[in-house]
Amino acid sequence: MDEYYRFITSDNEALRLELFESNVRDYAGSTAVNNAIGGTLKSGTREDFWWFNNGVTVVADAAQIAGKKIVIKDPQIANGLQTSHEVYSYFQAGGKHLDRSLLVKIVVAPEAGTTRDRIIRATNSQTQLPAGALRATESIQKDVEESLAHGGGYHYERRAGYYRNLGFPLDQVVSMARLARKFTAFALREPHTALRHSEALLLDDKHYNQIFSPKRDLDLYRLTLDVHTRLRRFLIQYAEDRPLLGETVENWLYPLAGVSAYALTRLRQPTARDLLNIDLDHLDTDLMERMTGLLDQNFKSALRTNKAGGVDRIARSPEFTNRVRQSVISQSRFHIEH
Repeated sequence: MDEYYRFITSDNEALRLELFESNVRDYAGSTAVNNAIGGTLKSGTREDFWWFNNGVTVVADAAQIAGKKIVIKDPQIANGLQTSHEVYSYFQAGGKHLDRSLLVKIVVAPEAGTTRDRIIRATNSQTQLPAGALRATESIQKDVEESLAHGGGYHYERRAGYYRNLGFPLDQVVSMARLARKFTAFALREPHTALRHSEALLLDDKHYNQIFSPKRDLDLYRLTLDVHTRLRRFLIQYAEDRPLLGETVENWLYPLAGVSAYALTRLRQPTARDLLNIDLDHLDTDLMERMTGLLDQNFKSALRTNKAGGVDRIARSPEFTNRVRQSVISQSRFHIEH
């Protein structure tokens, strides 16, 4: 156990966070499972720790036995982050070795890349994880995180809980599901899908591959977030004087994101390239007020036809999305090309 502690800590006894880069989530904190792990470590009985713990999986490029040691090249702890954190906390708090052991499985991947990702998925597949968590090590997810971090303002949390644990402001932390929801409303122009789908459905294979395709220009993800940020700020201020129907910002935010794709490109069927050519300065207060007025008219018209379910039901229907699109296209003040 003490040898494992030395493995996961630096010379100054700080936790080596780089070892957990391939883990699909970050430390979950004081959960029932983690408290149980900590309790087992603190137990004064002679029962060995590995009897009660599933252990740790380390993926490496190479491993070689040298005497009584194992030399590992480029190790990554693919499964066992929670256990590792509890072991670290235990020794940091003055815990004793007590001649106990931890089960460590070392897997040498035939080659870096997809094989590693498949091993990581397999070793985590029996653990309950947030939707999309097993995709956290995919190249597209790392690219999105790096791209958003480079431009500033957003911290993409491909590994659940990572930036929250580091104390970043929650309004700057973007989960995989949150980005998928906003992208669906704006870039795919399906606000009804963004509103009614659960995280699991938004990140199933069909939708995930549509949203997080390696062919996507990474700048489109930042544009998506920037559009939603402007719209949300506007709606919050707008609602101070004129309460929104349904009183839920999301029911207005996602349809407005879809409308903005047409209004900003002035095109009936804007492509991803068209969206990337948008000048975000054109999404000003005047345009947002006009779009909100159009959406308000459509909500009221739909409610007159059928009040059952209210704004929640209306905003989640594909018929309403199409109705709003037709309204934008048909009104000359939005200058949509015909």
